[in-house]
Amino acid sequence: MKYVIKKIYAILFCLCLSVAVSAQTDSLSVAERNALQGFNDTIDRLADDFVEAYLVVADPGKQLYSVLGHCALHLKCDAFGLDYIFSYEGEDASQKVLSFLAGHLKMGLYSIPVETYCQFNKEDGRGVYQYKLNLSPETKQELWRVLDEEQARGVELDYDYYHRGCANSCVKFVNKALRGKKIEYAPWERERVTGRELVREHTKDALWVRFVTCFISGNEVDEPLYGEKQLLIPMDLVKAWQKAKVDGHPLLSSEQEVLVEGKPQTSNGWFTPLVFALLVLLISIANLWWNKPYWDWIMVGTQTAVGLAMTYLLFVSDLCCTDWNWLYIAFNPLPAIGWRWRRYWTMPYIGILLIWCVAMIYMLLTDQVLVDWPHIILALSFSIVLLKQYILLTRKH
Repeated sequence: MKYVIKKIYAILFCLCLSVAVSAQTDSLSVAERNALQGFNDTIDRLADDFVEAYLVVADPGKQLYSVLGHCALHLKCDAFGLDYIFSYEGEDASQKVLSFLAGHLKMGLYSIPVETYCQFNKEDGRGVYQYKLNLSPETKQELWRVLDEEQARGVELDYDYYHRGCANSCVKFVNKALRGKKIEYAPWERERVTGRELVREHTKDALWVRFVTCFISGNEVDEPLYGEKQLLIPMDLVKAWQKAKVDGHPLLSSEQEVLVEGKPQTSNGWFTPLVFALLVLLISIANLWWNKPYWDWIMVGTQTAVGLAMTYLLFVSDLCCTDWNWLYIAFNPLPAIGWRWRRYWTMPYIGILLIWCVAMIYMLLTDQVLVDWPHIILALSFSIVLLKQYILLTRKH
């Protein structure tokens, strides 16, 4: 009996001692607790500066894929000498133009040393800036894990700026790292906005790019975007996150740290798409009297080439946002296919083009942009060419 009582006392003593040790160690730092448990690692992983996280933004570039700028996430851990920018990058489109148009260009998440990333943008004349993300230590470590997991997938994703672009990917990664916590956004400046409107607003210094992309992008980019879905443009993401909060704290610092000084961007110059379209219209009108047949063939040939390209994008290509395009009514290969019988279809087709032009002008005037003025003017120019051809045919008969 005495043996049993002694054993009970020993167990109670050990329990009390463990509670005392536990209470003592709870007040210790992570590094001190690790040392007590025999770990050589004395790094405090819950320190606020164990991992530093930033949103990195690069200035717009000259290439088609860079005219809206670029954003990425910068994670840094001085304790382990890690300093990387995690950036969604696609294969070089200039080397794989046909793959890009077919929708087979690949993209993936890369971890790039900060010096390498900055040097690349410096050579391209693009400034690079970063803003600190005010996240908890646990969230920043989880964000690193999320990014490592995404990078491990490799370069296997189809290029898709609209659904998997740099800005909305940063939003996706941070949301995933927050593990159910919500980013509290300030009221949106506009309740709804379309992708086409966003591109128009941010390509004032790249009018030719805007002109070309209008031929590529279908009406998926005309669907309304609400809330977080509006965050497709890097600088829009900066502004939204600087006003947003997580756990009552601002998500993004208002202080900008310059990593690379940007160079002033050159202006569009005088020869803009609008000037080009007006020149084409004037020549088409003047040709009613000059009667130079080669101009008609230039117009028909160009319209056919553009129409064939749009037909490929619409019916064959897997490139994102190349669904139905309103420009296809004005630019398609049907006039060339039925050129021999133009006497029968020319006037009805001119009527369709004029109705289309009126509808597109109405949309422009009511801020529901589907196409730009240069596209409308070019469609009118082609109508004039068809009218001249019809007049010549009727005179012969």
